[in-house]
Amino acid sequence: MANEKLLLSNLSTIEAEIIIAKLKSYGIPVLKKTKGTGELMEIYTGANMYGIDIYVPEDTIDLAEELLKPEDEQE
Repeated sequence: MANEKLLLSNLSTIEAEIIIAKLKSYGIPVLKKTKGTGELMEIYTGANMYGIDIYVPEDTIDLAEELLKPEDEQE
């Protein structure tokens, strides 16, 4: 993914998976990055203590942010 921008950081595994599923359902490509040994710990324990960062292409950042706003804040 070229020119990705950080959308959210320090998410739990469950939060990240829900957000990734929602973004992908709208056709937004997602890059999930883990910190430190987080990915290895996620494989063994199902949890990532270090947090997960989600990146999206720069040209979709506004749409992604709008999709993740609470419904009462959406335009």
